[in-house]
Amino acid sequence: MKEPKLLLVDDVDYSRQLLRNNIMSLTEMKLLKYRTFNFFNAGTAADAKALFTLHQPDIVFLDIELPDYSGLELLAQFKQQKPSCFIAMISGASTLENVTNSIKMGAATFIAKPFTGDKILAAMRLMEKQIYLQASQRTP
Repeated sequence: MKEPKLLLVDDVDYSRQLLRNNIMSLTEMKLLKYRTFNFFNAGTAADAKALFTLHQPDIVFLDIELPDYSGLELLAQFKQQKPSCFIAMISGASTLENVTNSIKMGAATFIAKPFTGDKILAAMRLMEKQIYLQASQRTP
C-alpha cells in the first residue's frame, strides 16, 4: 500500500495533535512498517463525513463523543462506506457499553483516554497486521 491515509476525528484539537505526534514519533523511531502517513483532521462529525467521503482513509481514530453527532453512528456509516477501513475508537467514557458497542459495530480496537504512546503503538501494529492479512487473502 502506498502512503496510508489517516483521519483523526476528535472535537478537542489537542487530542488530535497528540495522536498525530504519537504516530509521527512511532514512525521516526522505526516502530511501524509505514514511514509516512497522509493526515486529515476533523473536529466535528460533519467535517469527518466530508473528509471520509472525499479521501476514503485507510485508518480512522474516532472519538465517540462529538458535539454534533455520535461517533458510534459515524463508525457504522464509515464501515458501510469502506468495510476494509481500520477504525480505532477513542473515548474518555470507556464504559463497557461503549467498548462492546464499538467492537460489535466494526471497530478494530478501543482506546481509552488519556491515551499513551504504547496504546497508539498497539493500535497501529494491529492495523498493520490487518492490512497484511487483507493483502495475503487477495494473493492466490
